Amino acid sequence: MTNTRPMSLQEITEQMVAIALEFGASGAEVVDASALTVNPELVRYCREPQCPSYGTSGHCPPHGPSAREFQLSLAWYEKAVVFKYDLPVSVLMTDERLPVSRKIHETAAILERFAGRAGCVVTMGVATGGCKTLFCSGFDECLRLKGGLCRHEGLSKPSMSGLGLDFTALCELAGWPVNKVTSESCASDGEMGALAGLVLVGRTP
Repeated sequence: MTNTRPMSLQEITEQMVAIALEFGASGAEVVDASALTVNPELVRYCREPQCPSYGTSGHCPPHGPSAREFQLSLAWYEKAVVFKYDLPVSVLMTDERLPVSRKIHETAAILERFAGRAGCVVTMGVATGGCKTLFCSGFDECLRLKGGLCRHEGLSKPSMSGLGLDFTALCELAGWPVNKVTSESCASDGEMGALAGLVLVGRTP
């Protein structure tokens, strides 16, 4: 009989980084879950009129976990695999970014599924952008808000902003350069920005 040794958490997260890069991510890093910065004030940017996704799905505020609840839940996890997709600011500031946002949800789903199969007891994927806009724009209502099952269960993830995750602090934690995007940024030819996601993992609940 072959005795297969369980993968260590380090091995699991290293594999997750490799998978993210193979799937097309521009960068991926492993960080301590306890080092993530949660700022409840950031959730206000999700409210109307700033974000048209506000209240449209079970993952977007005021539904789903609050920033405070998310911050407390970080104690369940040991590591986070953070990943990003670089794209021109001229794309980032328009609806042309939506396919990239969908890719982030897909990447998080793939990594979360791998982590669960590899032995992580607790996992949570976080992505960018409202899932109603990205996956269910052709439907009037989110099924979860009506007490049903999500049409894309396992694929759609809560957004970073809706949980109060600080994108700038996350990039700094991962060692990625941060270019602050403003309304004037679009006029700068070739300026790059990024969209990011992450998957939290832990071996014990």
